Amino acid sequence: MADASQWSARLAGLLVFGDINVDILARVEHFAGLGGDHLVPELAQHCGGVGANTALALAKWGVPVRLLGCVGRDWLGELALRFLASAGIDVSFVQQTERAMTGLMFIPVSADGQRTIFGSRGANAALLPPDENWSCLAGIEGLHLVGYNFLSPPVAEICGRLIEEARGRGVWIALDVGMAPSRQIPQIILEAARKVDILVAGLEEAVALTGKRSRDEALIALESCGAREIVVKLGEKGCLFLENRRWREVPPFPVATVDTTGSGDAFAAAFLCARLRRWPAAEAALLANAAGAAAAAVLGAGEVMPGPAEILQLLAGSCLPDAWEPTRMQLLKLLREEWNLPASAGTSGGQYGTHA
Repeated sequence: MADASQWSARLAGLLVFGDINVDILARVEHFAGLGGDHLVPELAQHCGGVGANTALALAKWGVPVRLLGCVGRDWLGELALRFLASAGIDVSFVQQTERAMTGLMFIPVSADGQRTIFGSRGANAALLPPDENWSCLAGIEGLHLVGYNFLSPPVAEICGRLIEEARGRGVWIALDVGMAPSRQIPQIILEAARKVDILVAGLEEAVALTGKRSRDEALIALESCGAREIVVKLGEKGCLFLENRRWREVPPFPVATVDTTGSGDAFAAAFLCARLRRWPAAEAALLANAAGAAAAAVLGAGEVMPGPAEILQLLAGSCLPDAWEPTRMQLLKLLREEWNLPASAGTSGGQYGTHA
């Protein structure tokens, strides 16, 4: 297999601006009522946060990644930075602050793989403006933002200035909106969406963002947001993307769900990687579905999310509707060529099995 450095040498880089947390995960069979006790057999500790998750997933694709964010000057922050640096991510623009502790999330995961998040963004809201030359954008082709950037007004101001600087340099911009920002600050997110090239949203996020009651009304409203490309995540039902003013539905990859934490970030990273490589939008969307599904089949996110080899295995072991089989086969060909894998790679079933 070609290593990440060989692939990276042929790609321009991405700047990811978003939350960096430490996640504490617990598998639970049922939730105790208010005031009750609930002991679990073990806890798992991972690097997390939508910015860190996306950066780590991009790094697994071999994309040169620079991360902009903020952690506390504490042992949690040092732990997160070690996770990120060991994955080859440029963390030279990650700030450390004494004004807040590193973002910390407790994530109980139910037996069917659904996660509930409790925690605080902490230092993520304490980011200070980067240097006046915006050197974090040097050598960068794309900028990836997340809606959580806009929840704190001072950080939202930094985000706005970063968007303008990126546009002035010809850097394309992507935005993954997030549920909490879509509910709490929809107008601010829609204003930002008018300035980006790629918009990624979940269907529930689109409904919250547009204030529409139905799927069809939300999609129509989303079309007018101004983004050049729009991708709507449907979870276990796949995704939609807008092509020639028509929504195309992309089939899902059924897996045994272990934990949905980070699935959306894995989805966004795969889509961005494919578009960075100038792959067609249909191939990018199908690859993103496979990446999101593969991420849902493992416990945790961040550094444990699947990479290209595991996603190739899922693609190879799946059967899609006839209209999408040529796209799946083309993706298999592209992945095997890029990673120098033999033609038989991914055909032995393995973790994901075969899905009809």
